[in-house]
Order: sequence, then structure tokens, then C-alpha cells
Amino acid sequence: MNIQSSANKIIPFAVEASWATGRWQTLEKYLQLYTAGDPTEVFNLGIAQALLCLKQRDMDSFGSYLQTMRDKVASSLSYSATASLQTCHDAMLECHVLTDLEMIANHKEEDDQQPLLTALERRIEVLGAYVNDKQYLLGIRRAAMELTRYVTP
Repeated sequence: MNIQSSANKIIPFAVEASWATGRWQTLEKYLQLYTAGDPTEVFNLGIAQALLCLKQRDMDSFGSYLQTMRDKVASSLSYSATASLQTCHDAMLECHVLTDLEMIANHKEEDDQQPLLTALERRIEVLGAYVNDKQYLLGIRRAAMELTRYVTP
């Protein structure tokens, strides 16, 4: 196994750590280092790219990334992949993340924030006892909220 192949396996975790800590330049650097193909093929890399679009205030590209990622998640769903909640858990979480990102990005600053926060709170309750999923989702939400603080779609 060569160094680049190893790096490509680690980069999705590194970008997650970068958005969780608000290190946007580091996140960009890791995305540039990824050489194994289309970043949207790896969910965390697609999220990282979408977050960078928010950072750059490029709402059209942000929407395109979300749609591409939604299409990829949907295409992974088959009868065997959705036969039980356990087998489709990851795909459902990915859809949950994409919807939350879209809700946050489309919320206008001048609008009352309470309905958005209430909706997001209800949505996270759906995850039940999946603490790791909640932490992951909350990290993405925090990053998106930080980046959209002054964005008006």
C-alpha cells in the first residue's frame, strides 16, 4: 500500500475533524490532497465540499453538491439495502444530514430562528440513542451555522 492510498483512506476523517474544529484552511488542504476520484463518492468529502461552498457564499454550488450527494445516496438504496432499519441506517443518516444542511443554509438571517431550532431539535430526537450519530450531526450543524451566520440565500 502506498502513501497516497493510505492518505486517501484517512482524509475523510481528517476533514471531519477540520469542520468540527472550524479549521477551514486545513479542510481545503485535505480536500486538495484527495486523489482517489470524485469527492462526492465519499460522504464526508462531499459534506466538506458543500461546507466550503457555504463558506464562499456560493449557494448554487452548495445546492448542486447536496443534490449530487442525495442522488448518490438514493442510488445506493435497493431492496436488500432497505430490508431493515439496521441495513439502511447509514443511508438514512446521510439523508438526515443533507436535509439538515439544506434547512440551515436556506434559513434567512432576518427570519425568526426559533422555528428552525425547534425543527432541528425534533429531527435530532428521531436518532434516539445513537449518540455517535448525534455527535456527528451536531458537528455538521454547528459548522453550517457558523458558516451561514451572515449568508442570505
